[in-house]
Amino acid sequence: MKGHSAASMILVAAMCVGAQSANAQSSLFTGRVLADSGNTPLPGAEIALAALGRAQRADQRGEFRFTAVPAGEHVAQVRMPGYAPKVDTIIVADAGEVRREFRLARIEATLPEVPVTATLLDRRLYEFHERRRFGIGRFLDSAEFANTHGTRTSDRLARLPGVIILRGRFSDAYVANNRQRTLNGRLCRAAVWLDGINVGIDYNVNLLDPSMIAAVEWYAGQASIPARFNVTGRAGQCGVLVIWTR
Repeated sequence: MKGHSAASMILVAAMCVGAQSANAQSSLFTGRVLADSGNTPLPGAEIALAALGRAQRADQRGEFRFTAVPAGEHVAQVRMPGYAPKVDTIIVADAGEVRREFRLARIEATLPEVPVTATLLDRRLYEFHERRRFGIGRFLDSAEFANTHGTRTSDRLARLPGVIILRGRFSDAYVANNRQRTLNGRLCRAAVWLDGINVGIDYNVNLLDPSMIAAVEWYAGQASIPARFNVTGRAGQCGVLVIWTR
């Protein structure tokens, strides 16, 4: 009986260890993606944990669910065509669950009237071509951007005169103006506009695959920035990078 009892205790202990091991792998990252106005779900929105090489699409209710997420800090990237992308940092505990609700703002650029036969991309690039005619700033259309070297967007943007790339964690990259510095002597980050929306100076340009980019505008000097991109405060003093996507 004693031998049988000892064997039972060993079996129970093994089961407990197995359960604990399973729990350690059961950390969850769940949530949903909605439109910024109202509670409309955005099915098909992409949620990515780039450092883990994992991504998925939101279901018809805008819901998503990642299982077996390693404990620690992770960067979540959320995007949906026609909406401004979002980036968030989550901290996952062992056998815990992190839930987030992402609300994406629709990109609504005000453009001049163009023929109804024009595509959406044509309408987005109408102003691009108009500004390029005046020659103030640096401009790359899709063919010119494709001919620049580099596997990441940041590598290609670094070819623009006056642009320097500041590296963050993982593959994060931010645009700065190598001709201007802040009061404390640091390189000055430029404001980034994505499809007509100001996404600020902390936008990670490597969230965009190079194949997504249809055109780029770069204004290094305050005086050269067009009125529609000339915002007040710090975000307008260090140059403006305008990115148009397909």
